[in-house]
Amino acid sequence: MYSVSQRHKFKRASPLNDMVKNLFLWFVIAAVLMMVFNNFNGQQKSGALDYSQFIELVQSGQVKEVVIDGLTFDVLGSDG
Repeated sequence: MYSVSQRHKFKRASPLNDMVKNLFLWFVIAAVLMMVFNNFNGQQKSGALDYSQFIELVQSGQVKEVVIDGLTFDVLGSDG
């Protein structure tokens, strides 16, 4: 058994320390939510092209400009 003096050796964390932990937790939750919503609200695809369709457009002169951004290709047609 523990004596009376041994039971009170464990101290509770300070209220400031608890507040910092809570703020950090809410910051992490907010950051994760922002990342999730940014992925869903990112660039909207106006129309996906197969590679063969893209090559046909290039060969027929219907492509004015291509902008490559990572794995995304933005194609501007010659008609605007």
